[in-house]
Amino acid sequence: MSGSGRRSPLVDRIHAGVLLAGGSGLVCAYWIAFFLSDLTKPDFTHALAEPGLVQLTAVYMGFESSFPLPDAFVAVTSALAGLYLIARDPKAVLFGLVSGGGLMFLALIDIYFNLLHGFYAPAMLASDTGMRIEVAINLACVSAALWSIWRLWGHPLRRGA
Repeated sequence: MSGSGRRSPLVDRIHAGVLLAGGSGLVCAYWIAFFLSDLTKPDFTHALAEPGLVQLTAVYMGFESSFPLPDAFVAVTSALAGLYLIARDPKAVLFGLVSGGGLMFLALIDIYFNLLHGFYAPAMLASDTGMRIEVAINLACVSAALWSIWRLWGHPLRRGA
Protein backbone atom coordinates (compact mmCIF):
# COMPACT_ATOMS: atom_id res chain seq x y z
CA MET A 1 0.00 0.00 0.00
CA SER A 2 1.22 3.48 -0.71
CA GLY A 3 1.61 6.04 2.04
CA SER A 4 -0.86 8.39 0.35
CA GLY A 5 -3.78 6.09 1.18
CA ARG A 6 -5.11 6.02 -2.38
CA ARG A 7 -4.31 2.32 -2.63
CA SER A 8 -5.80 1.39 0.72
CA PRO A 9 -8.26 -1.49 0.98
CA LEU A 10 -10.99 1.00 1.95
CA VAL A 11 -10.43 3.10 -1.17
CA ASP A 12 -10.31 -0.10 -3.23
CA ARG A 13 -13.69 -1.13 -1.79
CA ILE A 14 -15.09 2.31 -2.62
CA HIS A 15 -13.64 2.03 -6.12
CA ALA A 16 -15.13 -1.46 -6.50
CA GLY A 17 -18.49 -0.08 -5.37
CA VAL A 18 -18.27 2.68 -7.99
CA LEU A 19 -17.42 0.11 -10.67
CA LEU A 20 -20.21 -2.24 -9.63
CA ALA A 21 -22.95 0.26 -8.81
CA GLY A 22 -22.02 2.99 -11.26
CA GLY A 23 -20.39 1.16 -14.12
CA SER A 24 -22.81 -1.73 -14.09
CA GLY A 25 -25.87 -0.80 -12.07
CA LEU A 26 -26.43 2.69 -13.43
CA VAL A 27 -25.80 1.60 -17.02
CA CYS A 28 -28.49 -1.07 -16.65
CA ALA A 29 -30.83 1.37 -14.89
CA TYR A 30 -30.33 3.92 -17.67
CA TRP A 31 -31.36 1.47 -20.38
CA ILE A 32 -34.35 0.23 -18.42
CA ALA A 33 -35.46 3.86 -18.04
CA PHE A 34 -34.69 4.60 -21.71
CA PHE A 35 -36.78 1.73 -23.05
CA LEU A 36 -39.59 1.78 -20.48
CA SER A 37 -40.05 5.50 -19.82
CA ASP A 38 -39.30 8.96 -21.16
CA LEU A 39 -37.22 10.01 -18.16
CA THR A 40 -33.85 9.92 -19.93
CA LYS A 41 -35.03 11.24 -23.29
CA PRO A 42 -34.83 14.94 -24.23
CA ASP A 43 -38.15 16.77 -24.32
CA PHE A 44 -37.98 17.32 -28.08
CA THR A 45 -38.38 13.57 -28.64
CA HIS A 46 -41.96 13.87 -27.37
CA ALA A 47 -42.99 16.64 -29.78
CA LEU A 48 -43.37 14.49 -32.87
CA ALA A 49 -46.13 16.68 -34.32
CA GLU A 50 -43.74 19.58 -34.98
CA PRO A 51 -42.23 19.12 -38.46
CA GLY A 52 -38.67 20.18 -37.61
CA LEU A 53 -38.51 17.87 -34.65
CA VAL A 54 -39.51 14.68 -36.45
CA GLN A 55 -36.16 14.39 -38.25
CA LEU A 56 -34.20 15.56 -35.20
CA THR A 57 -35.95 12.95 -33.07
CA ALA A 58 -35.22 10.22 -35.64
CA VAL A 59 -31.53 11.17 -35.73
CA TYR A 60 -31.27 11.35 -31.94
CA MET A 61 -33.13 8.09 -31.30
CA GLY A 62 -31.15 6.31 -34.02
CA PHE A 63 -27.90 7.46 -32.46
CA GLU A 64 -28.89 6.62 -28.87
CA SER A 65 -30.23 3.23 -29.94
CA SER A 66 -26.71 2.24 -31.01
CA PHE A 67 -25.39 2.37 -27.43
CA PRO A 68 -26.91 -0.66 -25.60
CA LEU A 69 -24.36 -3.23 -26.82
CA PRO A 70 -21.24 -1.10 -26.16
CA ASP A 71 -22.74 0.00 -22.83
CA ALA A 72 -23.28 -3.66 -21.96
CA PHE A 73 -19.60 -4.30 -22.69
CA VAL A 74 -18.63 -1.46 -20.34
CA ALA A 75 -21.05 -2.74 -17.69
CA VAL A 76 -19.62 -6.27 -17.83
CA THR A 77 -15.96 -5.16 -17.79
CA SER A 78 -16.75 -2.71 -14.99
CA ALA A 79 -18.43 -5.41 -12.91
CA LEU A 80 -15.50 -7.77 -13.47
CA ALA A 81 -13.05 -5.04 -12.47
CA GLY A 82 -15.02 -4.35 -9.30
CA LEU A 83 -15.25 -8.01 -8.33
CA TYR A 84 -11.56 -8.61 -9.03
CA LEU A 85 -10.64 -5.49 -7.08
CA ILE A 86 -12.54 -6.78 -4.06
CA ALA A 87 -10.71 -10.11 -4.43
CA ARG A 88 -7.35 -8.24 -4.77
CA ASP A 89 -6.82 -10.05 -8.07
CA PRO A 90 -4.51 -8.35 -10.63
CA LYS A 91 -7.17 -8.91 -13.33
CA ALA A 92 -8.93 -5.90 -11.75
CA VAL A 93 -6.39 -3.65 -13.46
CA LEU A 94 -6.98 -5.16 -16.91
CA PHE A 95 -10.77 -5.06 -16.71
CA GLY A 96 -10.74 -1.64 -15.02
CA LEU A 97 -8.58 -0.10 -17.74
CA VAL A 98 -10.70 -1.68 -20.48
CA SER A 99 -13.86 -0.46 -18.75
CA GLY A 100 -12.47 3.05 -18.21
CA GLY A 101 -11.31 3.33 -21.81
CA GLY A 102 -14.65 2.09 -23.11
CA LEU A 103 -16.55 4.47 -20.85
CA MET A 104 -14.42 7.42 -21.96
CA PHE A 105 -14.88 6.51 -25.62
CA LEU A 106 -18.66 6.27 -25.28
CA ALA A 107 -18.85 9.52 -23.32
CA LEU A 108 -16.79 11.41 -25.88
CA ILE A 109 -18.88 10.12 -28.80
CA ASP A 110 -22.04 11.19 -26.99
CA ILE A 111 -20.61 14.60 -26.07
CA TYR A 112 -19.45 15.26 -29.63
CA PHE A 113 -22.82 14.23 -31.08
CA ASN A 114 -24.63 16.55 -28.65
CA LEU A 115 -22.28 19.46 -29.43
CA LEU A 116 -22.57 18.86 -33.17
CA HIS A 117 -26.37 19.02 -33.04
CA GLY A 118 -26.61 21.96 -30.64
CA PHE A 119 -28.12 19.91 -27.81
CA TYR A 120 -25.88 21.62 -25.26
CA ALA A 121 -27.11 25.07 -26.25
CA PRO A 122 -27.96 27.12 -23.14
CA ALA A 123 -31.59 27.54 -24.24
CA MET A 124 -32.03 23.80 -24.67
CA LEU A 125 -30.34 22.98 -21.36
CA ALA A 126 -32.44 25.59 -19.55
CA SER A 127 -35.71 24.10 -20.76
CA ASP A 128 -35.01 20.38 -21.22
CA THR A 129 -34.67 18.09 -18.20
CA GLY A 130 -33.66 15.16 -20.41
CA MET A 131 -30.69 17.09 -21.78
CA ARG A 132 -29.63 18.18 -18.29
CA ILE A 133 -29.65 14.51 -17.28
CA GLU A 134 -27.61 13.79 -20.41
CA VAL A 135 -25.00 16.40 -19.42
CA ALA A 136 -24.80 14.96 -15.90
CA ILE A 137 -24.33 11.45 -17.31
CA ASN A 138 -21.64 12.64 -19.72
CA LEU A 139 -19.71 14.47 -16.99
CA ALA A 140 -20.03 11.54 -14.60
CA CYS A 141 -18.77 9.12 -17.26
CA VAL A 142 -15.73 11.24 -18.13
CA SER A 143 -14.91 11.81 -14.45
CA ALA A 144 -15.36 8.16 -13.47
CA ALA A 145 -13.31 6.94 -16.44
CA LEU A 146 -10.42 9.31 -15.71
CA TRP A 147 -10.44 8.52 -11.99
CA SER A 148 -10.59 4.77 -12.55
CA ILE A 149 -7.83 4.76 -15.17
CA TRP A 150 -5.63 6.98 -13.00
CA ARG A 151 -6.12 4.80 -9.91
CA LEU A 152 -5.66 1.46 -11.63
CA TRP A 153 -2.66 2.40 -13.76
CA GLY A 154 -0.61 3.04 -10.63
CA HIS A 155 -2.22 0.30 -8.52
CA PRO A 156 0.10 -2.20 -6.79
CA LEU A 157 -1.94 -5.05 -8.33
CA ARG A 158 -0.66 -3.92 -11.74
CA ARG A 159 2.84 -4.80 -10.62
CA GLY A 160 1.69 -8.01 -8.94
CA ALA A 161 2.22 -6.56 -5.45
